[in-house]
Amino acid sequence: MLPVPPFWFAMRRTKSRASTAEGTRAVALLLAFASSLVAAEVAGADPLDPQRTQQGSTAEERKALREAKMAEVTPPEKDSVEKGLDWLDDGHWIGKLRAGWHGFTPTLGGFPSGSGQAFGVLWKKVGLGTDFPDRTTPNRIDINAQAAASLRGYLVGAGDFNVLRIADSPLNLQVRGGWQRNSQEDFYGFGMDSELDNRTNYLLEGGTVGGAIWWNAPEWLYVGAVVAGYDINVGPGTDKLYPPTDEIFSPEEVPGLDVQGTFIKYGAFAGVDWRNPGNPWRGGFYLASYEFWDDVDIDNYDFGKLDVDLQQYIPFVMGKRVIALRARSVLTYTDADHQVPFYQQPLLGGHQELRGFNYARFTDLNSLLLTAEYRAEVWMSMDMALFFDAGKVFHEHSQLNFKDLVTDYGFGIRFKTAQSTFLRADFVFGGEGFHFYVVFDDVFNQLAVFQRVLKNVQ
Repeated sequence: MLPVPPFWFAMRRTKSRASTAEGTRAVALLLAFASSLVAAEVAGADPLDPQRTQQGSTAEERKALREAKMAEVTPPEKDSVEKGLDWLDDGHWIGKLRAGWHGFTPTLGGFPSGSGQAFGVLWKKVGLGTDFPDRTTPNRIDINAQAAASLRGYLVGAGDFNVLRIADSPLNLQVRGGWQRNSQEDFYGFGMDSELDNRTNYLLEGGTVGGAIWWNAPEWLYVGAVVAGYDINVGPGTDKLYPPTDEIFSPEEVPGLDVQGTFIKYGAFAGVDWRNPGNPWRGGFYLASYEFWDDVDIDNYDFGKLDVDLQQYIPFVMGKRVIALRARSVLTYTDADHQVPFYQQPLLGGHQELRGFNYARFTDLNSLLLTAEYRAEVWMSMDMALFFDAGKVFHEHSQLNFKDLVTDYGFGIRFKTAQSTFLRADFVFGGEGFHFYVVFDDVFNQLAVFQRVLKNVQ
């Protein structure tokens, strides 16, 4: 083993003493620095940020500074598109519009799809003489009056008087009177074989007065009766693009074309309505009504009419997606000595029934309509929809089946509130070419039961 020089131990002892001294000084510095941090925190200062120490030396001052900076922050400006969407999504403007002014409310639509855009005004008084009427108010009196006109000369004036919950019971009464003029109704002939080239138009006008009484208990059940009188007139249509109906078709081909009469209608109806209140998205509506029309003038047009309308709404994804289904059939009944006038025969085509075809494209003694829609909420005030329609008119009751149906399909946009669909745009394919509709109503007939059985004219 080699000997170790004495100076090695001396060097080792020197280095060890130097390292110990340096470590002691480092620890002392760290302790001093930590003490200063604690002291600064207690005093409300920030030793790492002299500027911050100068601006605020207490927690309260720092909080005040933060709040002042937050107050200076402004949200980003929205562009015109975003503002427009917010305006639609808000929906308050619809409520204000519906609230009207002293009972007066503007209206849009309400005529058949061949009428062109319609404008009108509705006046209503809910709970006459009652401060706070509601659904349970006994002997509640509601009054409504309406007048409207369309761009193609369609006119209507009507009013009704309602007494609800008579003697605090589920019994209700409506008395209604009105006059309507449809200036250019279309007629192509009878049956599914009628041709587009045979399009004609006629004027249909009539006045009516009648009443309906119904029992509404429980709330989802309606059972009632109706009686009404009609004075109907048919004349040449005002659409100059197509010939009047009486120039192309003879009275022998089209019953009721040359002679019209006065009718008394009486019938009964029953309905189940368990849809959600307001704009339907769940539940169902099922109505069956039978009416007998008595021709009191010439005794040539006595007939009966059965109308069955079934609607079902199936929601999913928390009600944001809805499948809406509808099936409707109208059947007429008469004997060998009487006929059904052509203007009272069921028809298909237009923006509500069989949308891939012109309004009133098909007419016959009986009809069948099937509709399915898939509706998806894009935001609170708008739905997108995919739909499919199928239907037919037919002469004999034995043809009530799913054979020989014509179809169409398409997509649409619905602007809505919680109470109704107030604007609908449909893009329709199939049928007889492309059709586009912008209308102010729901595709399914949303009239109340008693309103449907007291319509002025078809």
